[in-house]
Amino acid sequence: LKLPLSAQSSLCQTDSLVARRANREEALALARMSFCTGSTLRVNTKDTATLLSDDKFMALEQEVDIIPKFSSEDPIDCIKGKFGPFRAHTAIKVPLWAALEMDRLQQCTIELPYWLHEEELKRLRDDEKDRANADRFMPVNEHYIEIAFALLTQSKASKGTGVDSRRTNLLLREIVELRRRKIISALKEFTATSDAVFDVSNMSAVELSCFRARSLLTLDTFLDFIKSKRVNEKEAEDEEVQGISQPELAEDSSSRL
Repeated sequence: LKLPLSAQSSLCQTDSLVARRANREEALALARMSFCTGSTLRVNTKDTATLLSDDKFMALEQEVDIIPKFSSEDPIDCIKGKFGPFRAHTAIKVPLWAALEMDRLQQCTIELPYWLHEEELKRLRDDEKDRANADRFMPVNEHYIEIAFALLTQSKASKGTGVDSRRTNLLLREIVELRRRKIISALKEFTATSDAVFDVSNMSAVELSCFRARSLLTLDTFLDFIKSKRVNEKEAEDEEVQGISQPELAEDSSSRL
């Protein structure tokens, strides 16, 4: 069985439109995440919503495993490159955007990444909770939030596999919240005169986008405070010098008289 021409055409059209195609529901969901709510800060002229949109675009390029329901003798030629050839019931890696489109066309089954299985999420949650890891993040996929959201809401990956998407969602929320608290704790340690160092290793793309915007604003605010303090000190010194010089001038004038 070969992939129908209409399906091939649809897949290639998706490839060419992936940069422009915006999923409003996902964008709103990411924007509403607790550590990004209300953020209007900018990094390199980009606000947080734009940074999150960029992260989503990069996440769509991440490879996932699929089980095709068809076979093709030749690879499918798309703008991003060639994919395939495909063999029915044989696993193959394709970008997430291609997997989602093929899943929509009922041409494949997407396999959940190992880290999205319930037992792995529970282990990650427990590791994040461990007091020994209070000041560091556990290793995660760079785009775990975007990939999990796409697979659990835009595909049938979790259906018919024994995966309880409700429990998976709750575990993901708990993990995100635990990591958010670590970010908040690190931001609270920033002061205008401290030499605080915060290890951002293993932070995901979304977490880095939110942390970057807020930390830069904090540092800019501290820089403004330091500049204001220096200006005030300079003005105080000038006033002191003027206060000392005025009696001297008066004394010199009286001696001349």
